[in-house]
Amino acid sequence: MKKLSLFFGVLAIICFSNLTFSQLLFSEDFTGLTVGTLIGQSSWTQAGGSDFLSVATTTPLTYTGYNGGGGAYATMPVWTGTSRVIKLFSPTGVVATGNVYYFSFLLNLTQTFATTGTTANYCLSLGDAAGTSSNLCPKLYARTDVGGTGFNIGTSKQSTTITNISWGASVLNLNQTYLIVEEYKFNTLGAGYDDELYLWVNPDLSSVPVTTSALCQNNGITNTLDLDFDNYQTPAGGIGSVIWNSRGAGNPVGAFDGVRLAYGTSAAVAWTNLAAGSIVPVELTSFTASVSKGAVNLSWNTATEVNNMGFNVERSANKTDWTKIAFVQGNQTSTKPIAYSYVDKSVSQSGNYYYRLKQVDNDGTSKYSSVAEVNVNSPSVFSLDQNYPNPFNPSTIISYSLPMASNVKLIVYNAIGQPVRVLENGFKNAGSYNISFNASELSSGIYFCKIEAGQFSQIRKMMLLK
Repeated sequence: MKKLSLFFGVLAIICFSNLTFSQLLFSEDFTGLTVGTLIGQSSWTQAGGSDFLSVATTTPLTYTGYNGGGGAYATMPVWTGTSRVIKLFSPTGVVATGNVYYFSFLLNLTQTFATTGTTANYCLSLGDAAGTSSNLCPKLYARTDVGGTGFNIGTSKQSTTITNISWGASVLNLNQTYLIVEEYKFNTLGAGYDDELYLWVNPDLSSVPVTTSALCQNNGITNTLDLDFDNYQTPAGGIGSVIWNSRGAGNPVGAFDGVRLAYGTSAAVAWTNLAAGSIVPVELTSFTASVSKGAVNLSWNTATEVNNMGFNVERSANKTDWTKIAFVQGNQTSTKPIAYSYVDKSVSQSGNYYYRLKQVDNDGTSKYSSVAEVNVNSPSVFSLDQNYPNPFNPSTIISYSLPMASNVKLIVYNAIGQPVRVLENGFKNAGSYNISFNASELSSGIYFCKIEAGQFSQIRKMMLLK
């Protein structure tokens, strides 16, 4: 399952000395991360300042046909101080003449600001293998458009001077997810401005983007004041980090997801390695958990499905040790929204529980959803619920609740008072319990279920119809 939606696109930026191989270098969908600060999760670290990225799942970012996004995503806060958040990756990219890099991601901005003064604040970029250099490129910008109805997106190689940035003329909407793709091509190495940089918004993913159709264009000829990535120095250790920068009060606020970075010895090779338009097997749009009568109700929805075998439902009491508790069959291939649900009746102890889905394709590949958390409280009174269904044939569920630990007897009797099945006979902790009673060997008729727990006792009438 893949997420779809948000900001940055494909950026051809890293070239590798005389190596001839090429590959996908970086991929981040924030899948399975815990809601809250991103720092310390999935190898993201704070490299300076106090502002940080957070993980959220409220409104997943998606873009139809894009191989990324959906589920959890990263949010960019309102600026309070200069900060940097980085993630290193290996192998790194080596700068070499002719190499092309594509950098793509989903972007959804909720607030932008008008540019003032002579410089602008950038937010996303690539960096060296240590992530600590000031040699960052390409730089991504967003500013409120002149009419104040939306924003313009911009990119540069090194310069932060407003007039040197390549700004897109199109006005983009706040609170809308866009697919951003940037291409960076290394030309002559060393000091200069001849490297090429292009940015597309929502490009056709079926083929290599055409540079003349890019929203932002720097052909390495006309803009002599925006210097190359390697103008000051070759990135130490190669290109090996994705960086979010909080540079000032003008930094855009919003979210991003589905980050991809790939390179090759040509645009065609780099684009193939990015695989931006790969089929998204399953697009999961929501996953929630709630508690009712001692059971945990799980619900999730998909927007589309391709070769979806199904979902393993997993539970944990500590978010570390996970146990598969069920498998829910998928719908193979579908272009329509589908709703799924599962009721976990096996939770008897009070406390916090965590759930996640492992979506499995027909070829065995899999991907995890975000984590849903619920709190199960101890019952306040003793009770024996009416069995369900009733009448039944041949099985039914009998539920009971204990506000405190007790010795429990749960026995089924026939109409003349003879015991026909002992369902429980022993010590039980406080909690809610669900027992399956199979009466396939019994004849139709009236039966009674009686519970005894300490001083408490209760009887329920049941009807078996065959």
